[in-house]
Amino acid sequence: MTVQEFQADKIEGTAKLLAFWLGAMPEDKQSWVPVVEGAAGLRTAREQVAECAAANRFFAVLLKGEKPTPFSPFDVKSEYASLEEAQQDLITSATECAAVVRGLSDADLAKEFVLRRGAMPGYQIIDFPYRNMAYHAGQINQLQLLYGDTEFHIPKG
Repeated sequence: MTVQEFQADKIEGTAKLLAFWLGAMPEDKQSWVPVVEGAAGLRTAREQVAECAAANRFFAVLLKGEKPTPFSPFDVKSEYASLEEAQQDLITSATECAAVVRGLSDADLAKEFVLRRGAMPGYQIIDFPYRNMAYHAGQINQLQLLYGDTEFHIPKG
């Protein structure tokens, strides 16, 4: 297994897990924002999933050598009509990103890509989609605890 295949598998697997955890939430809690004194920038679970899908597509475009449209994670809003649409968009975006990662050469991993914070080699960039989704999976798990769900949700199979 190559580094590219390993990372692509992580991207796809994390998207499926994040989609599962979104689905473990009651429908009304997927668009819920807790009231936390002094907190700023809190977002719903669906907004976080929408950001992850947008980020996956951003990195796919970047890694193809094209210029992605910049976005701010806090400007991404969920316009999903249903849970299934949110889950499918996330998984589709991860599949698209993983396909690009699988197609990278070893030279691409050493190549510098320009981001708003400066240049980074491809081997660092291919980790971003996975890390971003894992981070937001933790936030969604935290939202579950905040609304009182103490069940340990794990996919079957």
